[in-house]
Amino acid sequence: MTYSLDQVREKFVQVDKMEEPKRTMELVALMDILEQQHGTLRINPTPEFMATEKVQLYREISNARVFD
Repeated sequence: MTYSLDQVREKFVQVDKMEEPKRTMELVALMDILEQQHGTLRINPTPEFMATEKVQLYREISNARVFD
């Protein structure tokens, strides 16, 4: 299934309310979706690419993870 950025954002809002460690595992799954379906992982990205909505969402999700 392909997810739109809006669908990923909606899922992020739901996942963000979960308890750890499931929360962080689900956040990683959302990051995987963004990498695979929206191409958010690049080597040597341009500033323009880093400013895109998809990359900003990826960074928001990434920063929400908890490392113990």
